[in-house]
Amino acid sequence: MTSFGTILNCSDLGLLYHAYPEEAYPKLLFKYDKKGIYCSVNTKEILRIRKLENEDFYTISSDQGFLCADIGGSIGWRPHCLAFEKFRIVSLSNLEHQKEKFGAKKEHFLINKTIHQTHDNDEIPEEFQNNVEKLIKNNQGWNYIYWNAKKRHDFIYDYYGWNILKYYLSINPKYGAARADFFRYLCIYQLGGVYLDLKSGCNVPLSSILRADDQYILSQWHNGIGESAEGYGLGSEISIVPKGEYQQWHIIAAAGHPFLKHVINNMLTRISKYSESFYGTGKLSVLRVTGPYVYTMSIYEILNKHQHRFIDYEKEGLLYSTVGDHTKVFKNHYSKETLPLIL
Repeated sequence: MTSFGTILNCSDLGLLYHAYPEEAYPKLLFKYDKKGIYCSVNTKEILRIRKLENEDFYTISSDQGFLCADIGGSIGWRPHCLAFEKFRIVSLSNLEHQKEKFGAKKEHFLINKTIHQTHDNDEIPEEFQNNVEKLIKNNQGWNYIYWNAKKRHDFIYDYYGWNILKYYLSINPKYGAARADFFRYLCIYQLGGVYLDLKSGCNVPLSSILRADDQYILSQWHNGIGESAEGYGLGSEISIVPKGEYQQWHIIAAAGHPFLKHVINNMLTRISKYSESFYGTGKLSVLRVTGPYVYTMSIYEILNKHQHRFIDYEKEGLLYSTVGDHTKVFKNHYSKETLPLIL
């Protein structure tokens, strides 16, 4: 574990990366026994591991320099030993005790016909009403639920109790997007159906996207050079995931799906361990603690263990924004904040 708390890992594909403690399920890169520390995977580098004097930390070096793993996700070699180049020993069993957990819900095997959207306002803001009306019109026979701030609060308390509600309330109200992230995972895990950001929509009936055996729908950005979302979802912290982040402005899933249980547990752990120096503030803190980074890494870790299907969101008719540049519509967009994410 680095001095900043991230874990140096090796994936099943043999790729070196690092993760937050709640994601440290793959093979650890280094192991420790009575003989000392040794590398658990094949490497062409001749590694030297040395305990620092008067410190409970180790350095890992080679002819290239000191191995480093910083918060932003990059791993490499540096000529000097500073904070990011120091590691300490931690066992997987100790990591397990650090994780936040809540009770599992019985998994369903059908995505029910309910559309969920949320906003803080008591009523749907005028700028989004056309989008909502189109969704309802295109999905005759579906149930539509608009969750305002009070309904979100009551839902979390009714279904998950005070212990989980405390985590939700600990999110700074300035970060409405993070509270919306928190709610969408709990809502779909409990009720199932289709969650869409209020700015997001669909050009076709949702029933035309779903198959009878669907349990979870995933999609990724068209983020290659020259594509419609060039550069989206390619943060260094999720660079191990082919094609980048899994979109969570839409969540389409059966109630009780294990993907969402894992996302919620990891999100709760990050909230409980939040610090400005580690997770940051503003947009990056939201991405890391409640948003696409924790969502993507949580699912990627167990991707092949549970039923799911990838779709092309554009070809299927899903729309990321029906209001153009949505950052101009939301007057106090979270990307402009500098205050701590967690109170």
